[in-house]
Amino acid sequence: MKKQILLLFIFSIASLVSCISEPMDLADTGSKLAVGDSIPDFLVITSDRDTFTQDSHPGKTLVLLFFHTECGDCQKELPVVEQVYRDCRQDSLWQLLCIGKEEKTEKVIQYWQENRFSMPVSPQEDRNIYDRFAYSGVPMIYIIDAQNIIRAVYSDQKMPSYEDLKGWILKVNEENLKDREPASFSQVNSLTSPL
Repeated sequence: MKKQILLLFIFSIASLVSCISEPMDLADTGSKLAVGDSIPDFLVITSDRDTFTQDSHPGKTLVLLFFHTECGDCQKELPVVEQVYRDCRQDSLWQLLCIGKEEKTEKVIQYWQENRFSMPVSPQEDRNIYDRFAYSGVPMIYIIDAQNIIRAVYSDQKMPSYEDLKGWILKVNEENLKDREPASFSQVNSLTSPL
């Protein structure tokens, strides 16, 4: 009897670690991708019927947020991300996309309407897109530069504050701009001049 109670206690604690409880191998938890990795190919359709792929943000910073509306951590983080989106949406140097995980489209749309979210969202009734990025847990946020390289990853263990998220967006935007600037005349000259 004591062993059963102990097992039940351990199982209960383990299920609280991840916002959305799911079976998992302890070696494979959280994000499949790390800072410095390229993002995988993906294609989603937003609720506004826009097609979005890994190449839909040329020259821009991309913020991907994976969520589930019943997740308590997601319910706390989505308003933070919405506020960043509203405050920075006029900045054409970044894009945001929220991608649902295993949830009916109607439920996600209703949640967006109830919370008056204006963020682009792509409800997903399966976990096919999510599985390209992560093993387990939501919310999961990826900040990605113009070359599709991950610059920051936030999981349900530690979510970014408003200041953190906005800071990352501004930082990566600035770096993207530097990467787009044409080489100065002296740099071009040194590249083309004979030794």
